[in-house]
Amino acid sequence: MAEPNTDFSWVTEVMEGTPRSPHHIDGPRSDRFAWEEASDGSQAIQDLVKANQRYPAFPALLQDTFNAFYKMDPKLRAPELVDPTSASNRPYIEQILQEPATQQTRTQTQLDELASAVAALAAGKKLAEQIAQNPELDQAMQQKTPPPPQVQGALAKAARRAMQAAGDEAQDLQSQLISWGLDAAQLQTLPLGERLEMAHDLMQPKFRQVADLIGRMRNLARARQGGSLRHLRDELYRVTQGNDLSRVLPVEISALNDPLRQLDFGRRFLEGQLAQYDVRPIQREGRGPILCAIDCSGSMHGERMEWAAAVGLGLMDTARRQKRDFGGVFFNGDLVAEFIFPKGKASPQDILKFAQVGASGGTRFEPPLTWAMHQLETQRFKNADITFITDGASRVGDGFYRDLMAKKRAWGFRIFSILIGGVGEELLGWSDRVWALSGSPDDNAAGDVFAELVAM
Repeated sequence: MAEPNTDFSWVTEVMEGTPRSPHHIDGPRSDRFAWEEASDGSQAIQDLVKANQRYPAFPALLQDTFNAFYKMDPKLRAPELVDPTSASNRPYIEQILQEPATQQTRTQTQLDELASAVAALAAGKKLAEQIAQNPELDQAMQQKTPPPPQVQGALAKAARRAMQAAGDEAQDLQSQLISWGLDAAQLQTLPLGERLEMAHDLMQPKFRQVADLIGRMRNLARARQGGSLRHLRDELYRVTQGNDLSRVLPVEISALNDPLRQLDFGRRFLEGQLAQYDVRPIQREGRGPILCAIDCSGSMHGERMEWAAAVGLGLMDTARRQKRDFGGVFFNGDLVAEFIFPKGKASPQDILKFAQVGASGGTRFEPPLTWAMHQLETQRFKNADITFITDGASRVGDGFYRDLMAKKRAWGFRIFSILIGGVGEELLGWSDRVWALSGSPDDNAAGDVFAELVAM
């Protein structure tokens, strides 16, 4: 019997002829596709790579950082399977995988392409910054060699700060998405590159401020919805037996005035045999669809415009939760932008467009009211109510006014107006209710509108 062949030198020969990976974290090609899609579609990632061209292995370091966040169980390749040109990256990746902050961030990023890419981008920026500040780390990265042992402390510090920045950014992203009402299912319909660009926009100061408003309005709308439905009057619909003194019939209570009947009352109370009303709650929800007209004239620029758009998105959230159609229009001297969200559902792009309508021009009330009348004539918005937000004054013509009031009587819709500063005599003529604010946006007025629309 021939001796078994124990010469495995052929394996080395094959490996030497096989291109080695530039990446230290192993994984299937599908993971590489995720990063390639992110980097190809994100200008921020491309700019970061370009800004660090002096580090040849930096693109591979960025992708390994992404994999450290994205994979369920990131594993290091054996050093001999990695291209020597990426040798400078290995100490960073080893340190990143050891950092407690990495593990904490991974609870938000595992198998989430968007969160992982955002975290990797933040980590890459911080790593590049820390490396550039240390001459020995900087030189090693430029020469594609591992850093010398004496700078291990600086390397660990760089990785730690990078992971802290990544965790903060991932958490911030989740907060922003929640405030804007964007969920994972909605975002998955978009290419990863577009999601990254959207995430980049949401992290800008302007969008952060609007997000705070939107989150506040959504929470306010939901609170008013719950409160309104809880405080609706119950309906008494039959007589039954029990011991709920708040519903016991008056004839039973009268027994307490008779010494001879008091003991019998006590016995029947303990046995739950008192005659009492049985009740059922009146389940009243919003009447139907919601229409919202928002003034975007020049005087609404800034805080007023942001607040008004946030109120509109709060109404849209109410519509979505109650499966009611929502229509919104922005106006100045004419119609500027129109939005129709069936059952209150909107794409991420539409939500951002709604919040970004700019303020310019004059003010005319007839165009948005005409638009609302046309919507009320459709099957989708039959029985809708209208919320009208403005800071200006505009007189409608006598003929238009008579037609508007005739349609209000015939169709039974209501108009709730919020006046931010300005004079409200014109609004009083055709609004069912006007909240006149002194000049600054007021959440209480928005809350009252939410309560009206969800409870009537």
